[in-house]
Amino acid sequence: MPTPLDAIRTDTTIAPYKIGNLLFDPGYREARIRITSILASDRIFDKSRRPHLNHRQLLHLSLRIFKRLLELRDAHGWSDLEFTLACRLQDEPLPTSFHDMTFVPAIASQGTQEQQAHWLPRCKRYEVIGCYAQTELAHGSNVQELETAARFDVTSGEFVISSPRLESTKWWIGGSGVMANHTIVQAVLYLPLPGNPLEYKPYGPHLFIVPVRSLGTHEPLPGITIGGIGPKAYGGFGAVDNGFLRFREVRIPRENMLMRHAQVTLTGEYVRPAHDKLSYGNMVALRAAIPANLGWSLAKAVTIALRYCIHRRQFAATPDGPEQPVITYASVKHRLYPLLATSYAYIIAGRGLWAMYQKMVEEVVQRGNMESLAEMHSLSTALKVKSSTDCAKGLEEARKCMGGHGYSHMSGIGPLFANATASQTYEGLSQAPSHHNPSPPLPLS
Repeated sequence: MPTPLDAIRTDTTIAPYKIGNLLFDPGYREARIRITSILASDRIFDKSRRPHLNHRQLLHLSLRIFKRLLELRDAHGWSDLEFTLACRLQDEPLPTSFHDMTFVPAIASQGTQEQQAHWLPRCKRYEVIGCYAQTELAHGSNVQELETAARFDVTSGEFVISSPRLESTKWWIGGSGVMANHTIVQAVLYLPLPGNPLEYKPYGPHLFIVPVRSLGTHEPLPGITIGGIGPKAYGGFGAVDNGFLRFREVRIPRENMLMRHAQVTLTGEYVRPAHDKLSYGNMVALRAAIPANLGWSLAKAVTIALRYCIHRRQFAATPDGPEQPVITYASVKHRLYPLLATSYAYIIAGRGLWAMYQKMVEEVVQRGNMESLAEMHSLSTALKVKSSTDCAKGLEEARKCMGGHGYSHMSGIGPLFANATASQTYEGLSQAPSHHNPSPPLPLS
């Protein structure tokens, strides 16, 4: 028997496949169908039991899910894009998400060829699993005032990483709670003054690769205090182990400073980058991906609400007439239809923004051309703020259109909102570079 949704699909003059061509990359839908059929036959990917798990149980499940995804990747010969799609089909960021989104790209863009050759193959094998430690308890967006220090010891040729006080603790670090065995830490570089090795001069935040857990036992290494910070607001990012990190005189080799642009010599001399802002392009990386991701979240929520409003019937147009689908109410149309258009707008704008970012990276990293950097920074900032505000508000509006049923976790909109509203908080903007900061930092983790 045809459903109300079938009737609407039959009567519409809109060509859904053409809309899909506008929203999806070529081959995406076919790959999604193929991968979904594989995941559907494996019980570990069953999403119905997730709402009933506590934070610890959800983290444990997410680790098992990722392990199974790796097995399927190898068994089916998935490409990197197909594997990424399989991860995204989990509807939740996994504990390794920040390894792939921040740790690996930082090495790829900030590391020398030798550093890339040493670290990236190990990262791809997930032998090295990293996180990105920038935000501190006392400093978030104002990265110029970070307190974690990296002091260069000329005698040993090592950097000494330290958290000088409790407020210097790295906080909110995705992947550090239970998963990561390495981190890229944003720390202020201190070099000894010539002729006076007991006095140090600060050179602003720089990036350092620091092992934090044993590769053999996964226990914290000497001088490392590390752990999880617990559940987040509304249960959002429940499968991500956000954590904290403190460093107590942790020594790392000089080669663990990412030196593609700025370097420190064996004698403790600072070699400035060819251009003070060569590292600045990475700052917009995660921010540039936000609008499209939020657009997809809003599109999912509006689709859920529309389906509900098509099937839900109440109140008759006439005393003796049948109940009317809720979607026929003008108030519902005026609330949901513009939201659907908004979601499409952010998906399309976000894809364009990401293409601009990739082009900018090529220009900045490969050619040292900084012309598009300021525009990209401004545009990604504006779109991040606007999209996070509009989409978080739109998700809540879509939920309310479902009446009481929208308040159930099982509606699917609540988890989308919990994850999306975080975008209004993270990826804060840093202040203008200070006089001692020759190499501006990467975005917040």
